Amino acid sequence: FLFFFQAEDGIRDSVASRGLGDVYKRQEYMGIYSANMDAKGEPQAEAKADKKEGKEEKQEKVEAQEVKKEAVNPPAQEEKKKKKKKKKKKTESKKEESEDKKGGEEIKAKACEHKEDPSKLKEEKKDPKATYTRALDNSIFRKLGNWKEGEYKQTSPPTVTLDSQFPSGIYQTGVIFEYPGPNNYRMANKESKEKEKLFEVDYNALRKAAECHKQVRRFAQAMIRPGKTLIEIATSIENEVRKVIKANKLEAGLAFPCGTSINNCAAHFTANAGDTKVLAHGDVMKVGFGTHVKVLLIDSAFTVAFDPMFDNLLEASKQATMTGVKESGIDARFDEIGERIQETMESHEVEIKGKTYKVHCVKNLNGHLVARYRIHAGKSVPIVKGGPQTKMEEGEIYAIETFGTTGKGHVADDVDTSHYMRNFDGKTAPLRNPKSKALLKLIEDNFGTLAFCRRWVDDLGFEKHFSALKPIVDEGIGKSYPTLSDIVGS
Repeated sequence: FLFFFQAEDGIRDSVASRGLGDVYKRQEYMGIYSANMDAKGEPQAEAKADKKEGKEEKQEKVEAQEVKKEAVNPPAQEEKKKKKKKKKKKTESKKEESEDKKGGEEIKAKACEHKEDPSKLKEEKKDPKATYTRALDNSIFRKLGNWKEGEYKQTSPPTVTLDSQFPSGIYQTGVIFEYPGPNNYRMANKESKEKEKLFEVDYNALRKAAECHKQVRRFAQAMIRPGKTLIEIATSIENEVRKVIKANKLEAGLAFPCGTSINNCAAHFTANAGDTKVLAHGDVMKVGFGTHVKVLLIDSAFTVAFDPMFDNLLEASKQATMTGVKESGIDARFDEIGERIQETMESHEVEIKGKTYKVHCVKNLNGHLVARYRIHAGKSVPIVKGGPQTKMEEGEIYAIETFGTTGKGHVADDVDTSHYMRNFDGKTAPLRNPKSKALLKLIEDNFGTLAFCRRWVDDLGFEKHFSALKPIVDEGIGKSYPTLSDIVGS
């Protein structure tokens, strides 16, 4: 199988600046003593001596006056001494604050020298060995392509959150395809461009989720190798998503579990706790995971294979997916999109172990409409001809998914079940089992109507939950999503 969807301060004088905080002090100093400055800008020796003598005489007079006053009124003088002590403490406290402030100004001055934000100095000290390399040699995989060098704000493995990478909160725009046919006018039409601005907040949230997916995808492709267990692959990817996007329940996080579907299994597989399945060199694995920001979802995947005999199979699905993306847009008809996808997919053949197979589309698997809180939002995008003449509409978001197979081209429910989801219609029913009620609350609080897996329930501390989960499914409050597979050997 192949499963591939994309979807300074400016003052110059004889005293070195310590930053903007001492500019006014230095100006006052220069104004009073400039007539007595030496070549280096320091007070001359005579001026220093006169100044010192004057201070000593003044201090002696003050002390003599204080002694006389004490003799006349001792209690009043005692009170005066206490006030002087308090004043001294206050002065010392202000002096310490001033020194702290100067220290901060020095850090800022250092940042200016390096043309960096002061906060970045701290980041550098935390992780001096961090590498920010985008380039990645993917030659071990077939047809995935290498990651090219370029501007990159993430470490390898990922340690920097998106909020730190993009402090402005504005995220990068990805590849934009022009509208096909008569709808091409939308690319330049002023009215259409103004309408687009209405969706900019949602677009930016989706771009943030997509940026997370891209960075974690690069991590995954550096990590996935034969010999790793499927549960290790899935949990590593999920943990990195949570870290990079700063997962917080329905604010941001995973839109659905990381799927690691092998060979004839097309979709909906992720390892449950205790699963020991291992990725082999001869396997074809579909890696799909979702991200979300404020429950605006990104649904995307890639396929890994290590044996060159699968190259044509991977190429067929890759080209079919890009055909679907290019054909999509406002007013595009589902039947026409499906027909184009099928033509592209089924123009390929693949030779596996000496036997030639025609690559078929899986007829009963489709792309789909994606909405807030809802991964499958009603409309389906077929990948074969003969689909409905329904049109894509303005403001809609779709996941274009294509599935190529050497089998029958039809999938059915398999024995493994790991994916679950609370029904979007909000249906309720009486649950007699107290554990089921507690589990339903946990699901609603943490996942809402997004897909989850049994591992995630375990991670939240609700172990041995299967007996509590079953009534939720049986009553129609939630739904199970078994793995979907073609015939064994395909």
